[in-house]
Amino acid sequence: MRNSIERVLPRGAGWYDAVYVSGRSTPLSFKNNRLHSVSESESSGFGVRVNLDGRTGFSYTNDSDNIDGAVKRSVDMCRYGDRENYSLPGDAVVSFEPYDDDINGFNLQEEINRGEKIIDDLKSSFPGINVDMGIASSTGVARLLNSAGVDVSYKESYYSVSVSCSYIMPDGTRIETWDSRSELKPVDCSFLKNILSGKIEKALHTEKISSGLYPVIFPPPAFGRLLSFVASGFNGVSVWKGISPFSDKKGEKVFSESFTMTDNPFIPGSPYSVPFDGEGVNTVKRFLVRNGVIETFITDLKYAERLKVEPTGNASRGYSSLPSPSFHGVAVEPGNISIDEIISGIDRGIIAEQFIGLGQSNTITGDFSASLDLAFLVENGKIRGRVKDCMISGNIIDLLKKDFII
Repeated sequence: MRNSIERVLPRGAGWYDAVYVSGRSTPLSFKNNRLHSVSESESSGFGVRVNLDGRTGFSYTNDSDNIDGAVKRSVDMCRYGDRENYSLPGDAVVSFEPYDDDINGFNLQEEINRGEKIIDDLKSSFPGINVDMGIASSTGVARLLNSAGVDVSYKESYYSVSVSCSYIMPDGTRIETWDSRSELKPVDCSFLKNILSGKIEKALHTEKISSGLYPVIFPPPAFGRLLSFVASGFNGVSVWKGISPFSDKKGEKVFSESFTMTDNPFIPGSPYSVPFDGEGVNTVKRFLVRNGVIETFITDLKYAERLKVEPTGNASRGYSSLPSPSFHGVAVEPGNISIDEIISGIDRGIIAEQFIGLGQSNTITGDFSASLDLAFLVENGKIRGRVKDCMISGNIIDLLKKDFII
């Protein structure tokens, strides 16, 4: 591959890098309580960047016999590309692979049986429920090489299960809920049935709550959606453009001391972990916020150069796309109080499970306003039932500044 690239490059080219990915996936889906489709696909592609006279061109192909053509197109595109004067890394190391051999134990019939069992159990508990499911398994190889001498590759595996339910109560009220898991290998995800059943059970009884200011609990999936508004301000692109509310606050205490947020490419079992990023920068766990103090903004090579900082190893790319800064695995350090203790300490409040229309506000500043698709009333430390026809609004950045966040 290196020879195919270098024999086409014009004299005086600055640098080049190329990615090659290949993979096989087997997705199956259930719709309306029954098996809907099973398929298998293979794909591969090659993408190359060339820097010529300080400008970068890019092209890609799915034809492994046409690498020369992709390189020529990249060279032709240089005149239109952004000016980029950084150097490529030459020390990418495969310290681990986001791959588990157990992915080879994926058995299509067993997965179909598991899916049918989850659906049958939910139907037994809630006659008339409608269940959709998706199950997928994939394996692949990612390879990166560049003009600085790097030529490394790693295997990757991925397994996911998602379940969504729609249940109409006798009074016509519709309850919709969902959950999912992603792993490196097939796992028994029948526990998702219990999670969904628990939500539906709590929603069968309806309560009312008047407008006002109440304590609100955001379970991990709901909090994750709100946290994405905060995390977007740590992306080097928004920082360079000056639209991040944290652009000039590095080193400042912005949040509560109890709030620590990391970007971790080494979360055990995560299919989103990688040993190096899409440009060959080795990955490390980084503190975005430590004890309320802003420490790091994530960058690729391009935005590290523009911000005059060291690259953080957060370039994400496919073979058909240019690199851009992206998180590996955002995690918030846990507190020391259990969810049961939190609930027991609330006289009257809300557990906000699911939103509708959350992204309609000025999210870059942390504002949110949304209808509560699924929420529960907490009264005297107990969950009393579902509340409906409610909206919630606030600012997640301001909330994370408060010392009561745990």
